[in-house]
Amino acid sequence: MKLCVLIPAYNCAPYLEELVRRTTLRAAGDEIIIVDDASTDGTFDVAAAQPNVHVERNDASRGYGGTSKRLYEIALRRGADITVNIHGDLGHRPEDIAPLVEALAAGRTDMALGSRLMYLKGLGLRGLFNRQARHNMPMARALGHFGLTWFQNVCFGTKLHSFHDGMRGCNRKVVQWLLGQDFPSWYDFDTELLIHAWRAGFAIEEIPVPPNYNHKSASAAPPIKYGLRVARHALRKLPSRFSARGRRPAAK
Repeated sequence: MKLCVLIPAYNCAPYLEELVRRTTLRAAGDEIIIVDDASTDGTFDVAAAQPNVHVERNDASRGYGGTSKRLYEIALRRGADITVNIHGDLGHRPEDIAPLVEALAAGRTDMALGSRLMYLKGLGLRGLFNRQARHNMPMARALGHFGLTWFQNVCFGTKLHSFHDGMRGCNRKVVQWLLGQDFPSWYDFDTELLIHAWRAGFAIEEIPVPPNYNHKSASAAPPIKYGLRVARHALRKLPSRFSARGRRPAAK
């Protein structure tokens, strides 16, 4: 089964060399695919210089969602059986791709999510308030993600531990399905994908993975704008929760 690791990259030149170096591929045919979303730094050149990397560039910015969709199109065209997305900002550890791939390759699930919040919940309150235990993830960001996820679960009727993690594995069936959907181009792409995959009946498994925040970690998503937009999106979905029938929990 061919694995493609998918990296949407916007101004990620300082992070890509380390990200690629720490990403372990299972077999000779596996590869890393990077799409540069019209960056203004040297993202494309840095990506192109890395081994086992296929890199393409958007002529104009397509946003996170549009770039993610292009990554899936390229992966399918290049014969991927399993894909794993990881952000180019080192907010996730590349080493944690392995358990997601294992779950997908074993046929245990259709979609595997690397959940930092699930990991943080496992620390308990004492661990959560220990910066070292939460791997330097800023407390404001962690609490914001917890709050947004709780609110989204209320509005959507879901039971996910997190809607806001950038590590997601999919089998080929899910990739073929999502390319036929009209998902947004901004950061709400992930939320829409999860909701519709759940409603479509795909098996979703969340796997706890630690955060990876250090001096290199960055995020292109403005936190306040992101939080307000996510909350507004969830409120718009609230009426459909009560009109839907026969739905099931979203994750194991």
